[in-house]
Amino acid sequence: MAKTGIAIGIIIIVVIVIAAVYYVATSYKAPTTTTPMVTAATAPTTVAAASTTVAATPKMSTFSKKSETANASKASSVSVTAPDGVNITVTIPAGTYVSINNKSVSAYNFTLATFNIANVGSPPGYPNQTPAYGFAFEVNGQISPSITFVNSTGAPVHLTTLTHYPSTWGSWAFLGGTFNASTGAYTGGSYAIQNAWAYNATSGTMTNTQFYKPVMWIFTIGPSHLAPAAPSTTVAQPSSTTAPTTAGGYGGYGYP
Repeated sequence: MAKTGIAIGIIIIVVIVIAAVYYVATSYKAPTTTTPMVTAATAPTTVAAASTTVAATPKMSTFSKKSETANASKASSVSVTAPDGVNITVTIPAGTYVSINNKSVSAYNFTLATFNIANVGSPPGYPNQTPAYGFAFEVNGQISPSITFVNSTGAPVHLTTLTHYPSTWGSWAFLGGTFNASTGAYTGGSYAIQNAWAYNATSGTMTNTQFYKPVMWIFTIGPSHLAPAAPSTTVAQPSSTTAPTTAGGYGGYGYP
């Protein structure tokens, strides 16, 4: 009888275990895995920098040149052909020295040269003047306003420049550039002073008698450069007989 009771107890325990296992198996649910939402990344907006236009550097390339060994003991003359086929002639008076580094030199190499130009526009404020070509004096291979043509006392000597163009032609001093004598290139610079020329309609020439420094000039073509006629009214003369002085004259570049 005791054995029967034990057997029944074991059976009940087994049934309970089986029921528990079944309950766990049927009620268990695997945890739900939530996939996080991935938002597509937005590429950062790149704002293009504003473009800056850099003006090209002016450049003059030697077209033609002629040199002369100048000496203060005598006059000399040099002629050269421009890119358009017109001749330019410069006359150096007797008694002309050059002042270099505050030293007066009696014998020197003088060169007259013409240049093809690139990246050179119209002079500021003069859009109706079109640049044609460049020309320059050279002293011992230098183009520099620090050099001056002088006489025996150190006073400036004006060379005479003559060419054949109508009054629609003029020129400007073009300063601040750098000249490389070995390549014949003048680089940089800008318009500085408008030159004053005398025009002869009969001979078709234009003459400048104010240049006394070896610098670069640019010929421009535009409206007439003839000075307006002087007014007919009589201007009262000042009581003083002392001539007025003009500070900062630009005669060496072709302006009174």
